[in-house]
Amino acid sequence: MPSSEFDGFVEAYNLIGTWKPASDVYAFKYYPYVTGIASALSGAYINSYYRKKVKLRNMVFLPTALPLIFLPGVVSTLLHNQFVQRPLILQKFQCPVCIEMRGGAIQLFAAFVYPMVLAPVSSFHFASRLYTYVLPSITEPRKLLEVYLKFTKPLLPRLFMLAGIQIIIGMGLTHAEAHNLFTVLSKIAVMEEELKEKKRLKDESSF
Repeated sequence: MPSSEFDGFVEAYNLIGTWKPASDVYAFKYYPYVTGIASALSGAYINSYYRKKVKLRNMVFLPTALPLIFLPGVVSTLLHNQFVQRPLILQKFQCPVCIEMRGGAIQLFAAFVYPMVLAPVSSFHFASRLYTYVLPSITEPRKLLEVYLKFTKPLLPRLFMLAGIQIIIGMGLTHAEAHNLFTVLSKIAVMEEELKEKKRLKDESSF
């Protein structure tokens, strides 16, 4: 990104961060908490399910929980800032639906796809090491996949619901941010018009 474009983004982002009233920019202010909590809960649920399936109980809780509770929130926040907020603030997106779909896709990836890949891998790894569940060898990927599918199939209805919730959160948050930005730009335009009018009246009175 050119330095002038980056400086423009930083300046605009700082303006939004200090904007009063804060209710005009609530989506920008609270998006890290919304995406973080949604991602953490999703990761925790998926991690807990696969841990139970391989009977890990309370063993190695932190090594499996931290990457699946903390990291999804961080990833979703960073990706949202980079690929949703930045083009939104710089007005690079002329298609509102497109940017909302991007927001939904990012949240889906960080809060659902990422945990769905890492949770079974992590649980299978520790189950094999700690002998809590008999699993096929890593040299038999087809059999491992069969076990994964066997575990996952009963959960599919809830997984579809969870994925849908994440998409709705991502799209809804992006829609709210776009609305916040429109509010800020509208008020700035009104303030500029008022300043121009005051300057015009001042110039007229000076003659």
